Amino acid sequence: MSETWFVLAVGAALLVGVVLGAVTRRSGWLRRTTRRAGDAAERGRLRDLLHATDDLEYGLNTVLDFGPLSSTELVSVDLPAKLDRIVRTGLVDRDTARDLRAHTERIAQHPYPEPRELLTAVREDDASAWLVLREAVGSGAAQHQAAARARACLDVIRDGLRRDLDVGRDLVIA
Repeated sequence: MSETWFVLAVGAALLVGVVLGAVTRRSGWLRRTTRRAGDAAERGRLRDLLHATDDLEYGLNTVLDFGPLSSTELVSVDLPAKLDRIVRTGLVDRDTARDLRAHTERIAQHPYPEPRELLTAVREDDASAWLVLREAVGSGAAQHQAAARARACLDVIRDGLRRDLDVGRDLVIA
């Protein structure tokens, strides 16, 4: 007997749900709204900028996680090309682009000595070894600081973009 009541209760709940769904759709109690960032082309440009910032952040994470990087390693990471990809979108304000460029150039200005330079300095004498080691420590600190500041600039850009790209649908009571 209890199984029969259970089936009847589930059927009644299903019927009530269908009726309420039909009534709310027709009466306009609920309406769907979308927040748009503009037309599709503008949203595409914003997404391109978001992907470009993610790409540059990946390069900066390489500097932070595996750095300091030597000149050849910095060439393979190619931070200037990733920065140019961000600037080419034309959506980043001039001050932020200038700060980002300054930080990425600071990384390139302080390359870690190549392994062969370190080996040569160790073989020559103690004074040259200490000079190369001091340069290595300084370049590591400079690269790390510049990469952290560049990531902070990217976070500012990304926060603004995520708000602009929020095109999810919300149910609003009318």
